[in-house]
Amino acid sequence: MLSSRSRAVATVAALAAGAVLGILGPLLSAAGGSAGQAAGLVLSAGWAWAALAFGVGSARKSRVESVVLAFASLVVAVIAYYLTKLCQGEFRKVDLSDPTGGTTQIDWFGFSSKALVWCIFALLLGSLLGLVGNLARNHGLRGLPFRAVVPLVAIVDTSQRLDVDAPLQGAVATATWTVIRVLAAAAILALIGHTVLTRRSRPSAK
Repeated sequence: MLSSRSRAVATVAALAAGAVLGILGPLLSAAGGSAGQAAGLVLSAGWAWAALAFGVGSARKSRVESVVLAFASLVVAVIAYYLTKLCQGEFRKVDLSDPTGGTTQIDWFGFSSKALVWCIFALLLGSLLGLVGNLARNHGLRGLPFRAVVPLVAIVDTSQRLDVDAPLQGAVATATWTVIRVLAAAAILALIGHTVLTRRSRPSAK
């Protein structure tokens, strides 16, 4: 009974987290202001979505549950993201039946095709990151490589954005990605230091 209740709570929490991530990214990006732009950039970044799947996976002891809930949360996030974009006016095209060209209609093919492609990616990468999150539960050196995955993804992601996107997006984007990259590098060093210190302290605790 307790196990079923725990599984139900974990499922609801994972799906809710996915929905929140998918909705907040585009909403904050459209809110305006430097803070809104920075928050929108962070929540729409690939490493943040990887962190969601990783976090969901690390929260469950069962590897099967970690995999299933991780990709389910990302699928919900993708659907929520594109529905929010749709409500914001994207995926609109000119209605060719109107000779004046003054009306638009929803491009359902563009909407569904993009959502489907990213749902497939969510299924594949979410499953993998969910498993990584579960393996990160291992103590010591066994779990260290898995615990470092999300910071490493953040470094790769932000480095690419600094090279390609930041020059086009302006100073806020440049500052955001720079700070995230520094924090990700610091997180890796902290994980290594914590693992080493924990490993050294174990013999003396016996």
